[in-house]
Amino acid sequence: MQYLIAPTAYKGTLSPIEAAQAIAEAVSPHPPASSPARGGGEADSPLPRRQRAAGSEGFYDLCPIADGGTGWLEVWEYHFPAARRIQTQAHDALNRLHITEWLLLPNGVAVLESAQAIGIHRLRPDELAPMEATSRGVAEMLLSAAQHPAVRELWLGLGGVATTDGGAGALSALGFKLLDAQGNPIPEGGRGVLNLHTIQPPVGNPLQGKPLTLCADVQNTLLDAARVYAPQKGATPSQVETLAQGLEQLATVALRDRRIDLRTVLGAGAAGGLAGGLHAYLHAPIVSGIAWLLKHIGWDTRLAQADCLITGEGQVDAQTLMGKGVGVLIQQAVALGKPVMVLTGRKGAGWEAVANLPGVRLFACAEVAPDMPPAESLQRAAATALSVVRWNW
Repeated sequence: MQYLIAPTAYKGTLSPIEAAQAIAEAVSPHPPASSPARGGGEADSPLPRRQRAAGSEGFYDLCPIADGGTGWLEVWEYHFPAARRIQTQAHDALNRLHITEWLLLPNGVAVLESAQAIGIHRLRPDELAPMEATSRGVAEMLLSAAQHPAVRELWLGLGGVATTDGGAGALSALGFKLLDAQGNPIPEGGRGVLNLHTIQPPVGNPLQGKPLTLCADVQNTLLDAARVYAPQKGATPSQVETLAQGLEQLATVALRDRRIDLRTVLGAGAAGGLAGGLHAYLHAPIVSGIAWLLKHIGWDTRLAQADCLITGEGQVDAQTLMGKGVGVLIQQAVALGKPVMVLTGRKGAGWEAVANLPGVRLFACAEVAPDMPPAESLQRAAATALSVVRWNW
């Protein structure tokens, strides 16, 4: 058997790379010492890395993934080890200055992760402030990358943020003037967008003409940023409604000014609507984050060569098949008739939609090994899944 091991982050516990390595331990408890293959490339090659080894259960190919949210930067760095991390200062979602990073690939592409600046993981549960949280810090990272002489284009991963401001804070930091009906600047945060009346562009291109691609972790439209995701960021039902009204107002202004209906643009709801705001006012295309990554790491060939896909995330639920990275991998493998093992930390509402796909078997760490540390629990779940595979596939 040849296994393709491609998990994403188990949020709050394991990074995509840590998860891939834990699963690999189940396939090969004592993997042989070997150098990672790079498709024939050298240490500074722009070709992606492929970690392949033989184990007691067969061969495996390590391919950690991210869909634009948490882990986006780390995964690109894993696949392209010659990339360099660049540090800069940016504000978090509560406007506190901190050190953040973006990635410079050997070919001059800057890879940025919105969660590096305004990630929800940067806030304690008692700090969540969905009405005031601002996306300003993402623009500060973009400006840092755009000013770097080696950068020729920018890829921004969108997801895992604490904001629902439709990108208002980011646009403001990029030089756009967001004004109310009286011509006054609106307050930062999702609450302020409710009063938006006019967006005046800056003089010149704030990104110095360097193309920006928005890599979204979901395919939801703008209003879903409030109605689907804001509750996860601490919003009460009444706050969700206010945030939705604010995003509706942003959509109205964008339709008037740019003739773009953000209510229908797939992916516009990513990162609290940040994707929508940047798409409308920077003319930046929105792409599927996972599809963008897979395109650049030889995924189609790797999947075709595999006998079985092993993937997973912290929670499998109804949203998994809504453009999330793990859902995309599962659907592609199922379309090719490949068996799939899904290792989830826990099952959420709607997990059955994944488990009922043909050839898919789902195992939850919370059920298989509930009292073990995360890496060991995932390894145990993978070992259990492998034992089932031997008997059924």
